[in-house]
Amino acid sequence: MKLIAPSRLRRVVVAGANSATARLLLLLLRDSGVHATALVRQAAPLVADDIISDWTTNARSAEAIAAADAVVLLTGVCGASHWEHYQQGMVDTARQVAQAVGERATRVVYFSSLAADAASENWYLRAKGLAEAALQALPGSVIFRLGPVVRGSPQPLPFEQALLQPGPAAPVILYGDQERSCGPINLGDVATIAEAAALGAGTPGLYELGGPEEHSLAQLARLANGGDVPLQRASLQALPCEALQRAVGDLLARIAAPRDARASLETAAHFGLRLTPLSLAWPLDAVEA
Repeated sequence: MKLIAPSRLRRVVVAGANSATARLLLLLLRDSGVHATALVRQAAPLVADDIISDWTTNARSAEAIAAADAVVLLTGVCGASHWEHYQQGMVDTARQVAQAVGERATRVVYFSSLAADAASENWYLRAKGLAEAALQALPGSVIFRLGPVVRGSPQPLPFEQALLQPGPAAPVILYGDQERSCGPINLGDVATIAEAAALGAGTPGLYELGGPEEHSLAQLARLANGGDVPLQRASLQALPCEALQRAVGDLLARIAAPRDARASLETAAHFGLRLTPLSLAWPLDAVEA
């Protein structure tokens, strides 16, 4: 009898594994029979075969990355008070992964922003641009440029929360241009395409990705609330503290649509993904009094 050698166990490292996207991705990897290593700053209960805490200073991180078939980098910073926080949390982590991968053809998956720009005055967009530059030097890098991400109730993400009516008859406050458009993408689609890319689907490169529908902020507010709601325009300076101004400013910086309306569909098809309609996540549950 001829024995068939078992296929080698695939290994995927998820860096920044405490995020909502990472937690869902880890579940998908488990169901696919993949050995998953979670890299986190602080220890947390995660669905992973190995968890490495203090990962940016832990030598085991570089060893895990060197032994991996793929790395998914999901670190991020939002609303920080100093550039150094973005530098350390987004740029340095990308460079650390690139250094650990070296000249290997390891598949490295990264989610950037549609408006990423290393020369941007917005620190979030600048950090995304610099992280892209560090990872694009790798032969196996797959970089997805995203717009806003949504999940729906009962745990809406920050972008969704900002669109919810705060109370009966209360207006939804929109900061910036109400007609600015974007195509929100479902969190499940982000995790699914991350898994597909990590397991070898598609080809290395830089891709634009969004949801299947594009709407203005005003239209999104109505869709999120399930009907017409009063809208009020305000400036960031109207927010009561600088921390909120910075956080909302970073959320606004992510609002963009792919340059080509066909880009998202083409990217999704290339990686075997069928984009989820916004109607499957919205309208959201009303804010409880």
